[in-house]
Amino acid sequence: ARGAREEGCDEMATIGGVMSTSGDVSREQQESRVIDRRRRLEEERKHRIFNAKQRTIGVDRQALEQQHIEKQAAREVEEARDAAFADRMLVTEQRVQLLERDVQRARKEATQSVQAYREQMQQKHLRNEWDLNDPNGLRKDRPARVGDDDPLCGPSSIQKFGGEDLEYGNRLRRQQQQQAQWVVEQMAEKQAQIDNEVEMDRLFAERQGEIDERRAAMEENEFASRATMNTAVRDYNVALIEAKRERDGQLRTEEAVDAIEEIRYQLNSELLNEGAGPQSSEGDGRNLKYAFKGFTNEQIMAIRQEQLRQAAEKQEAKVREREAEEGWDVVQEAVRRNLIAGEREVMRRKQEIARQTAEEQKRQADEARARKEVLYKQVYAGAIDDTFFLQFGTSSR
Repeated sequence: ARGAREEGCDEMATIGGVMSTSGDVSREQQESRVIDRRRRLEEERKHRIFNAKQRTIGVDRQALEQQHIEKQAAREVEEARDAAFADRMLVTEQRVQLLERDVQRARKEATQSVQAYREQMQQKHLRNEWDLNDPNGLRKDRPARVGDDDPLCGPSSIQKFGGEDLEYGNRLRRQQQQQAQWVVEQMAEKQAQIDNEVEMDRLFAERQGEIDERRAAMEENEFASRATMNTAVRDYNVALIEAKRERDGQLRTEEAVDAIEEIRYQLNSELLNEGAGPQSSEGDGRNLKYAFKGFTNEQIMAIRQEQLRQAAEKQEAKVREREAEEGWDVVQEAVRRNLIAGEREVMRRKQEIARQTAEEQKRQADEARARKEVLYKQVYAGAIDDTFFLQFGTSSR
């Protein structure tokens, strides 16, 4: 990496903004170029400073652009040099990794070959002293006594004695096998008992699941009936609202018609139009104010009759409105009573369902208790009878 960095430095050297190699440019030339560049920059700076118009009005845009270009070129050169260093370091790193991988592979192959040689040519049983270190040597050795007729067992061998029981080991082995068989049978009986209890629990769980499903179905039916009832009540209320809206619209229409008739009547009345008395000489049909004498008796009676008629109509409208409100009160009371009756029916159904569920669970508990009493008091009682005592004294063992 160091050699690559020095090589990059030799290949790319910037002096006075001009790229050159160290082999082509001597140290004196480099210094002279730096001095010339500084003198040129100083002259340009003097020109800008001594120019009063440019100094007071604004900055030198060309100088700023030139500085930006020079900085950009220097940055590009630095980036190119860094990229060259990075590429060189990457290549060196890859070569080092390859060399390390080869070394590890060679070490692994050497270790494997040594281990294979040890496993094949240096096993324990191939050693000269294996017969002394063999842990199974005594097992592989010939026993001191093969049988009663072994010719190697003479009087001085002390391997055969009077009253010796040679079948003791076989008999003990058979007894152990019989005990093991009894243990297996007892375990099988216990497992059968456990399986029976598990089956009973499963049947109880299935029964409980059926009860839960039935209860869920009844609750679902109850919810459906309640939803149907709520839908019917909502539709009935909507119908009542529509009827009231229609009556209100009809009443507003009648009021509008009455208002139009009232306006038409007022426009055609003698009082407002001043029909009585002489009219204006201009021919516009207006009565003279100073000549108007008032209404006639017939006009006054007609006005009073119209007022009485309007008062009677208003009273009838109030009566009709009051009757309609009373009808609405009756309808709302009927709806309230229906809702209360429905809620009571729902509560009664819930109580009935709870009572049936409690009775069913109590019955199942009684049945389970009775089954357990039969099992533990009769089936698994294990009572001792006379046959148990008759088996004693029948054998020498």
